[in-house]
Amino acid sequence: MRPLATLVGCLLLAIAFGATGSTQYEYEPIGRYEAQYGEPVDVSLEDLIRMPESYYGRAVRTTGTLDMLLQTEYRAWALKSFSGRVTIVPMREIGARFEDDAQRWIGWDVEITGVIERGNAGDGSTRSVIDFWGYYGPEKEKPDKRAPAEEVSLEDLVRRPGRWEGRDVRVVGQFRGANLFGDLPSASHLKSSDWVLKEDVFAVWVTGKKPEGKGWKLDAKLRRDTGKWLAVEGRVRTSRGVVYISAAELAITTAPSPTARAKAPPPPPPPPPEPPIVIFSLPLDGERDIAPDTVFLVQFSNDMDDTTFEHRVGLRYAGRPQPGDRALDAVTTGYDLGRRALVVNPGDLLRAGRVVELILLPGILDVDGQPLQPRPGHNAGGAADVLRFRVAGTLLTGP
Repeated sequence: MRPLATLVGCLLLAIAFGATGSTQYEYEPIGRYEAQYGEPVDVSLEDLIRMPESYYGRAVRTTGTLDMLLQTEYRAWALKSFSGRVTIVPMREIGARFEDDAQRWIGWDVEITGVIERGNAGDGSTRSVIDFWGYYGPEKEKPDKRAPAEEVSLEDLVRRPGRWEGRDVRVVGQFRGANLFGDLPSASHLKSSDWVLKEDVFAVWVTGKKPEGKGWKLDAKLRRDTGKWLAVEGRVRTSRGVVYISAAELAITTAPSPTARAKAPPPPPPPPPEPPIVIFSLPLDGERDIAPDTVFLVQFSNDMDDTTFEHRVGLRYAGRPQPGDRALDAVTTGYDLGRRALVVNPGDLLRAGRVVELILLPGILDVDGQPLQPRPGHNAGGAADVLRFRVAGTLLTGP
């Protein structure tokens, strides 16, 4: 049976290079599916098999062993684990290409991104089906030849991620292990083997390749291995404001040389300094199921004038007031100069199931007197910026 959801959209093909002698294939939508179903959540195949009803209608990302199901009228596919399987169906735009790839990948682990729906089996019973629009193939095929990577600073990559989306870049930064210093939100990693590369306050996840090469090997779990300078080449991917590099090449290197930069041709007159923006938050903007006692952290791209936060930071529940709501009027704030981060304590337990808005009002300035600007593509209304989160749990009344 075909999937219940039929969507019309365009897909961009990206090839993300994995470990030496292997490659991964990824097919990314241009935003139509995430706009409809939301940001995909990472879910184990075991959870989808045991509790599919918890994820119906939601975008998910999961991994399992590809299996072919021989049906009477057509060929079908599934992801299986030791406890069962889930039928998967590619969206129309990638159907033909997936059919070609899948015949080579039977028995290998494949990662897919899609929406889980309730379908009907031939005997009249219900079953779970994942209609998917993106997939990664197994790390077992030789990589194609790549175009030369573009030299990019981590600052430029983090500040302007959209400019580099889907492109091959080369960046230099310090190895920070498996996020051992909390440089990025812990829930934002894609796989347990991912690790962090950082320069100054700008950090990205590196995925698809362990931190090792000919004659060297670093342990992502040991702090004593951090601080080494690495050059990373790979393809850029951005999700919810966090930047990922699917690594193709790694090398030990040295810190960028100020002397070498001084010998470069004289640049044109510098443009005005970039105004400050929010570069990430903890929890992530848009995250669901945050704890009722969450304390929020918001990091900025510039050093901020902490005196300008006074009376310009607030929390409120979105939508109509609900019975039992208490005004969030005990909010306290602090500024961490070293991390350029605003810490917001609600001063009260947040109500289960409600959407909370963290509002940054106009008048917040950086140390150069530049006002805080909304993040590109975010509608802040009349505010300088707005971040939204959903509290874990459900309410018995209200929307």
